[in-house]
Amino acid sequence: MARLVCFPHAGGSASAFLPLIRELPEEVEVLAVQYPGRQDRRAEPLVDSIEQLVAPLADVLQAQTGPPLVLFGHSMGATVAYEVARILEQREAGPAALVVSGRRAPTVNTVSAVHLYDDARLIDELRSLDGTDSSLLTDPELLELVLPAIRNDYRAVGHYVHRPGTPLSCPLTVLTGADDPNVSAAEAAAWSQVAAADPRVHTLPGGHFFLFERPTEVCAAVVGAISPVLPPGAPPLPPGLPGRRYGTPGPSARTPLPAGAPGPARAGAPGPARAGAPGPARTGGPSGRTDGRGVRRPEPGAMSGADYVDRRRTAERVRVSADAADSRVHPMAEVPGWLDGYARAHHFHAEPIPFDRLRRWYFDPGTGDLRHETGRFFAVEGLRTGSDSDAADRVQPIIAQPEVGLLGILAHEFDGVLHFLMQAKPEPGNVNGLQLSPTVQATRSNFDEVHHGRPTPFLDWFIQHPGRRVLADSIQSEQADWFLHKHNRNMVVETDAVVEADDAFRWLTLGQIRQLMLRDDLVNMDTRSVLACLPTAGGASHEAGTPDGGEEFAGALRKSFYGETEPLYEPHAITGCLTDVRALRILRQQSVPLEQAYAHGWERTETTIRHRDGRHFEIMAVDVKAERREVASWTQPLLRPCSQGLVALITRRFGGVLHALVAARSGAGTLNVAEFGPSVQCRPAELSGDAPPYLDYVRACGTDRIRYDVIHSEEGGRFYHARNRYLVIEAGAEIPADCPPGFRWATFGQLTDLLAHGNYLNVELRTLITCAHATY
Repeated sequence: MARLVCFPHAGGSASAFLPLIRELPEEVEVLAVQYPGRQDRRAEPLVDSIEQLVAPLADVLQAQTGPPLVLFGHSMGATVAYEVARILEQREAGPAALVVSGRRAPTVNTVSAVHLYDDARLIDELRSLDGTDSSLLTDPELLELVLPAIRNDYRAVGHYVHRPGTPLSCPLTVLTGADDPNVSAAEAAAWSQVAAADPRVHTLPGGHFFLFERPTEVCAAVVGAISPVLPPGAPPLPPGLPGRRYGTPGPSARTPLPAGAPGPARAGAPGPARAGAPGPARTGGPSGRTDGRGVRRPEPGAMSGADYVDRRRTAERVRVSADAADSRVHPMAEVPGWLDGYARAHHFHAEPIPFDRLRRWYFDPGTGDLRHETGRFFAVEGLRTGSDSDAADRVQPIIAQPEVGLLGILAHEFDGVLHFLMQAKPEPGNVNGLQLSPTVQATRSNFDEVHHGRPTPFLDWFIQHPGRRVLADSIQSEQADWFLHKHNRNMVVETDAVVEADDAFRWLTLGQIRQLMLRDDLVNMDTRSVLACLPTAGGASHEAGTPDGGEEFAGALRKSFYGETEPLYEPHAITGCLTDVRALRILRQQSVPLEQAYAHGWERTETTIRHRDGRHFEIMAVDVKAERREVASWTQPLLRPCSQGLVALITRRFGGVLHALVAARSGAGTLNVAEFGPSVQCRPAELSGDAPPYLDYVRACGTDRIRYDVIHSEEGGRFYHARNRYLVIEAGAEIPADCPPGFRWATFGQLTDLLAHGNYLNVELRTLITCAHATY
């Protein structure tokens, strides 16, 4: 007698093995795995990573006693069975044999993006494999039930990365279809790379689902794999018995049913009805909730599977990456061609349209607010503001987006150097369409899949994923002049796994990104914001010494970022300045109906909401066509500034260490009265009255004082062609050490330390920190 455990394919369930089990001898006891989120486990959260599936499965199977254990998996199930076998062998409880079917060897590196397909393309993929009932593929109600689980499993397969280790010692049998479009003969034979002994390879007639087409031949191969591992003296297994049914076990054999299988013996079948991975909440794994579409909702505060790395050690690695101007992974010489080629190959177009062509957006008849019909994403509302510096209250349009979005960059160490997974991503408001973006750039509505489009790739690494290490994690503000209390979570997460990514992504060092920061409109705002949050203070390791000990600008800047330095102000004196401003400055904010803005100089036309004097900004609408986004087309409002901004950071050396002059700044939508911003931040074309402090100095600076001068676009998902000229200027004694009220000198290391917390540095200052990296 033997015990056979069957692992289903992507989107499959335990009952998929009914045809095979009917062919097997009754002396083979069968357990079929039921993954969470399907059939009788439909109410449980889907598990979208191989790693999370296999650990609880191994626990369940290790606890089994009795006859020899043989694992059998088809397609995705072959990968799951293989990883379970590896865990069991590490625990010295390995299976007697492993049978894998319809799956390339785990060592074969491939890029799988099926989970990113829209529903129509995913259905076409299923149809091409000829393993799904054609009637199901044309039934909208059934598709709504099964597609979330199918997409979930393809995501697990797409993110799976094989980790090298000790070859399996148990006998391995490989089954493959002669006409399988997904597995070549060479890819099937490559299973030999993970086995101590050469596997037995059987090529059967049929395509990817020959399991269903040729159950008798598959049964014979499985019996052939089981027979050699039976205990000495055990009688040989008879051939399979046609017509076998679940309710007729022999006198010495028991057949626990796959969960969800029909039949009178189901309730009374001894042994576990499923050996499958219990849901996360039952195994101590990451907790979460799902909606009807299978989208995982993490519980607030559930940070399972994450380790927080020491900031000083991270700073040392950031310095090494910043000094790595090139990489063998993706050489710098190839990056411009990749970006240009991607932009040409993937159509993306945003066309301004009248408001009446907006789909799923509407003007609220009671307030005039511009809203999405779901109540999600964002809205354009009215905001009344007042301050102690202006006697009159003002009302303006403002973008209200209470959801905290996610900006995440995935990191991995190649050749001892941190690399960052960057994305070529178009946004409707980008000046040149395509820009270099974080790995993940999503609103909560996006990763909750309110748009009913494709899931956000790599999102699970930033929500809850085992084995990740968090290098940076803080909630930071967005543009306070245009957003009301808007914040995003800025994260950098490191993984030891070399994740598979399609042609939209490239692994780049910080040194490579520094070079790209010298190009106009290329590195998007979200990338600049996240990279600024990487710690740098103390990054000059003891072995390396203080970098560039000279007092030239680059050396002084590197000391400022990485060295053990004597700052002009202690940290509490810097934060105390901001605390003082917050305590004494008055900023009144009140949300009001958007229609109230029309009494304060604003007007609404067929195509815009604008100020009558042509200043500030306007609200417009666009129709977007996109090949590689979560959905292929949509419409939305955007905010378009009426002029280009000027954002400048004045720096000066004190004691051979570069310091930056930062100012406590308030915007209409600032959450906590003020944050530190650049030395100068304004729109010169719109100024009236006295110039802000230091603007005249910045305007008069010659090129001999300018260390950085690049035009960068702001966030293209909400703003249309919003651009600022970013300057880093080195001053001398003409700018005194004594600061005006609300200003402070700080080293760059002190600023990155403040970015471990939220609401200290505004997004423009965060951009300038990343810009400064490009100047040494």
